[in-house]
Amino acid sequence: MDAPAPRPGDPDPGLLRRAVLAVSVLDDVDLEPREGGVHLPGRRPVLVRWTELADVVAGADVASEAARRRISVLLRLRRFVGELGSRAPAVLEQSARALALPEGHLDDLGPGWVRETVLGGDVRLGVGVVGVLGDDEEVVPLHRSVTVAAGTDTRQWWRRLRGHAEAMGALAAHRLARDEGAGRHSVLRPVGGCDVPTLLASSALRGYLAAGDGSGMRALAVPMRSRGWYDLARIDPAFVAAAWSATPEVERGYPRPLLVTADEVRMALPRGDPVAQSLADPVTDGPALRDVRYHTP
Repeated sequence: MDAPAPRPGDPDPGLLRRAVLAVSVLDDVDLEPREGGVHLPGRRPVLVRWTELADVVAGADVASEAARRRISVLLRLRRFVGELGSRAPAVLEQSARALALPEGHLDDLGPGWVRETVLGGDVRLGVGVVGVLGDDEEVVPLHRSVTVAAGTDTRQWWRRLRGHAEAMGALAAHRLARDEGAGRHSVLRPVGGCDVPTLLASSALRGYLAAGDGSGMRALAVPMRSRGWYDLARIDPAFVAAAWSATPEVERGYPRPLLVTADEVRMALPRGDPVAQSLADPVTDGPALRDVRYHTP
């Protein structure tokens, strides 16, 4: 098994090969490293070149969990596209969604993947695909090499994907208004293949949240991609950081609250220590406890 020939700036070939072998063992991906790339056996075998793998881990420590995750997603998507053959462009386009990932997220493919950024800089949108890797609800970013292998171009899809995200945000806002009108406290959840960070790309949802208390700004907790809490007066200040830390890396959202206006989404600055603040709260010895804040998942 020969080592891949590196280009200037590429990760160490030995470490890259080790990451590929880790994907084979830990993610149960059937593969064979070769001199020209990674061979994926099957009804329609696929060869993923070492340069593609080096590109997908760019900016990450090649020995990190992020690099292994990105390699795993790339290899499985390339196998998926290879098995589809001539049907790949249509299936990918049907499965495509706008996807927002926090900067530095495990799945973040870097600035080259980002197509649009909401004012404030913390909602960065690119193209993903939903339900193609075994989980009907999982959305993964689509690396350019996958669409090149499929013979298609995501630039043709972007207006439709952006419109879908806008419509799903409007639907999420309608559901929040309906629940609040019925006296129920609501939580933001994914809609139509768009997770909560992606829904925040919708001007309709941002406008609804920002207008909620009359100030033109709303604080929002999104420690995981699948949930968003916007009534932070009822949530302990330490909740966001604690929930973010307890969430599996690939499912994480933002480690601090987001400040949402009709036009902008910005993560709060890292000031103070909410955990220490909560722990410093004195315990009462009285017969009745004072009001406390509760969180219901």
